Amino acid sequence: MTEKRTIFISGTPYTVTISSEQEVLSAAYAAGGAILGLWDKNRSGQSLAPADYVVECAEDADEEFLERVVRRRLHMPWVIAETERLVIREFTAEDAAHMIPEDAGPGDENFHSREKLTAYIDSQYRFFEYGIWAVVEKESMTVIGKAGLFQPTAEFLNVEIQQTELRQAESSSPQKKEDTPLELGYHIFTPWRRSGYAKEACREILNYGTGRLTGCICAVIEEGNTASIRLAESLGFRLTAQRYSESAGLLYLYEASCS
Repeated sequence: MTEKRTIFISGTPYTVTISSEQEVLSAAYAAGGAILGLWDKNRSGQSLAPADYVVECAEDADEEFLERVVRRRLHMPWVIAETERLVIREFTAEDAAHMIPEDAGPGDENFHSREKLTAYIDSQYRFFEYGIWAVVEKESMTVIGKAGLFQPTAEFLNVEIQQTELRQAESSSPQKKEDTPLELGYHIFTPWRRSGYAKEACREILNYGTGRLTGCICAVIEEGNTASIRLAESLGFRLTAQRYSESAGLLYLYEASCS
């Protein structure tokens, strides 16, 4: 079975070839087109290469899903959210040239090299559909920082067992076992700080994560980082635990329920 669907992105039409036949998919892919594999569970040995996305029923692919297929194939960044002043979107390889080396933060080595940034985009966004995103100032279309969601370190995932819990009568609802916690992180470059951009971006990222990605988003903050503590509390995060790290000192775990 083969069908072609057309979707519009910013007014431009794009065709997605949906097929259960590898030959059809391979031909469309070789021609530069977007493809979607159609899995037939009754067919043994079926191969749908080189399709990155597969569905069992063509009706399962709605407009948003097909747009994601097109954007992944053509390396078009997915727009996560927009505010009055900002666009939060996936990074592109070209963004590496506009980062500020002297304003680097933790993990920024993946964003200042075009090769490493391309590898991050291909591995993180394609397989997880979330990650660290570019924060773009609308008026100038300048990348002014980065913010997003990532998996927290294993030691803080087990904080209930390993570290002291803060007993609070007003604690938030218990986390569902099937939920995978994600950690919120941000880094606004020095020239654009103290303008409310961090809160503006993080608020929209929390809204994006609600029900879409996880039931719990956390933030791990060093004791002396009062600015991030104030930001977390203003966004509705609650302090739930703390631990000592030999490399970073006292760390606080904040959680925000997104369920």
